[in-house]
Amino acid sequence: MTRYQIRMDNPARRWDDGLPLGNGRLGAMVMGKPNEETIFINEETLWYGPWRDRHNPDALRMLPDIRRYLQEGDPARAQFYGRMALTSTPKYMNPYQPVGDLRICLLDHQYPVEDYSRTLDLRQAIAEVSYVQRNVRYRREHFVSQPHQVLAIRLTAGAGQKLTVSANISRKPFEEMTARLDARTAANWGQCGAGGVHYFSAVRVVARGGRTGAMGDFVYAEEADSVDFFLAAATDFDGRKDFRERCLASLDTAEQLGYEHLRQAHVAWHSDQFDLVELNLGEDAPADAFTPQLLSELKKDGRHARFLSELLFHFARYLLLASSIGCLLPANLQGIWNGEYTPPWECKFTININTEMNYWFADGCRLSGCLEPLFSLIDRLVARGRETARLIYGCRGFCAHHNTNAWANTDIEGIFDASPVWPMGGAWLCFHLYEHYLHSQDRQFLIQRALPVMREAILFFQDYLFAGPDGKLLTGPSLSPENTYQTADGVKAALCLAPESDLQILRQLLTWYLDGCSQAGCEDGTAAAARDMLNRLPETKTGADGRILEWQEDVTETEPGHRHLSHLIALHPGCQIHEDTPELFRAAEKTLATRLENGSGHSGWSRAWVVCLYARLKNGRQSGFHLTELLRHSIHDNLLDIHPPFQIDGNFGAAEGIKEMLAQSHRGLIDILPALPPDWQKGHVRGIVLRGNIKANLSWSNGRLDQLDLMAGDDRQVAVRYGTCTQTVRLNANEWTEVKICD
Repeated sequence: MTRYQIRMDNPARRWDDGLPLGNGRLGAMVMGKPNEETIFINEETLWYGPWRDRHNPDALRMLPDIRRYLQEGDPARAQFYGRMALTSTPKYMNPYQPVGDLRICLLDHQYPVEDYSRTLDLRQAIAEVSYVQRNVRYRREHFVSQPHQVLAIRLTAGAGQKLTVSANISRKPFEEMTARLDARTAANWGQCGAGGVHYFSAVRVVARGGRTGAMGDFVYAEEADSVDFFLAAATDFDGRKDFRERCLASLDTAEQLGYEHLRQAHVAWHSDQFDLVELNLGEDAPADAFTPQLLSELKKDGRHARFLSELLFHFARYLLLASSIGCLLPANLQGIWNGEYTPPWECKFTININTEMNYWFADGCRLSGCLEPLFSLIDRLVARGRETARLIYGCRGFCAHHNTNAWANTDIEGIFDASPVWPMGGAWLCFHLYEHYLHSQDRQFLIQRALPVMREAILFFQDYLFAGPDGKLLTGPSLSPENTYQTADGVKAALCLAPESDLQILRQLLTWYLDGCSQAGCEDGTAAAARDMLNRLPETKTGADGRILEWQEDVTETEPGHRHLSHLIALHPGCQIHEDTPELFRAAEKTLATRLENGSGHSGWSRAWVVCLYARLKNGRQSGFHLTELLRHSIHDNLLDIHPPFQIDGNFGAAEGIKEMLAQSHRGLIDILPALPPDWQKGHVRGIVLRGNIKANLSWSNGRLDQLDLMAGDDRQVAVRYGTCTQTVRLNANEWTEVKICD
């Protein structure tokens, strides 16, 4: 087994047991069935139905009353009227849907199978299915090409065995039009719901030896030495009407260049991206072991924890490259992959934690190219969110709520009390804009993209915040994402004023905006307003037991072990709770420990956030423990994260946690091995990026740093800490500097 392979010893039984392939825009899930294979195909923009104006016409009229009910301590009444007046009409967005299923059938292929393997090579982004049937070795190789925008599949057989095979594309139960287009091409096309996008997908067969043809809406090859299938898919989401012609042109190019040329270009492109970062945690790759076996042994006695942690890190990098580069839309709740027409949570972009978690690790792990689809969505959220701010709240600027979709919806989504009425989604997404500037030091990006969006978000809060009895500025109606509390008279409630998560998001946004204005030399009226708001926000409060209060009052928590950890945003991904705020640092540690004692971390993404939080608390023992618990309880045999069901943010959050264990770079300080787990005694990481546009290579053995090399994009001095020793280091632009640091 190589270091960068996921190996399975049987075909996938369910869709989310498959092996995911993608190029950002086009996705495929390889199941690996020998006789009759079904590969689930996705295209990022195939969402059901059109954009709809769903603003509730009674929202602005009722907002003062709902806010007054909350001020009077009557959240039940606020929720009763808020559900009618604030929630969207209609309530829910439509889902992300599959393009269809590519079905491949082999003639005379129903016999028992031996020596089966299904392998995903992360470094090459190639999935292979291999097995022996009647003493003949069969192989299928699959990849989704970024350079050439097709899914390519090659079928071969050993011992001179000929192949007779067919393929077609179906979309049960939403098929509209299917047909053969020529002697080697079949297609599936239609419209995804009334007013929705038009889609087109096509498959072409090319064979060496034998004969090819088309019959019905199938293509086929008979008595061939090897068979190649090329599939392309597209929609008119971007307004271009030539999507059908573009698909067919991609198939023409693929056929003309040939499978081997496409494969070589694909591997070169992907490995160039993948090889930018290297991580090795000092445990040899188990020879010829299947990944489910390794996970089983980990659950039994803790074996392979370091190797599986390393593999999980690289899988996350692979998945983001496969679902968020060179495309229009960011990774959704399942990346780009979806096998259902009514998927869990509609496969939306959930921006009260999940979309943010998808991208925490992108800049630091040399995946900044994957951020452009997210930034593009944020730009569109600003345009939509101005209307939401005006029509729902009577405010300037922009806001977004807890869910959005391909159309950059910013409305209040859903009907359940614990999630919809939360206007902080746009503000939290702004973190990614400023983090990209901090990592890249791209001044043009700061001035032209980050600060204008942050300014629009702050403009909303200038109008939305209101003064409480003590003059402090409050948010509301709002909530602490998906959590509830009990009022003094025992009523379960979600709506509230100024939950701690709102204040932490707002403090970080305002602080970074002011820092950005200083960096850009563009002090303006918004900066003055931001400074005033920052000074008037309520301070973080702690309760009698020393925990950070999630709400303004020390209320009874309905779920003490709730999966969301929203009142710790200032610890991670924010950076306003740290060692130099010792009381809050200890309170955060107490808050996290108590949450876990009551059952938090039970979902995959929540456990991944726990890994990140303990890394910020500089607790390598706990961070490593929870990473292993994630592997034990929240990871499929193919290493996809389980919420449950499959939800990709846990994969991405785990990679962020691993990075944070090895190097942190907040508040102008580079902290090396700040949360190294005790059993990670040896290893190295190369190519990661720290804030300040500083690349880092480091290695350690016997639990102690051996070597640290840093390279900055410009001449600068940096403070570097390892253990108890901190020193200032001079870095010359684009030159590696070995840093000798004591402990």
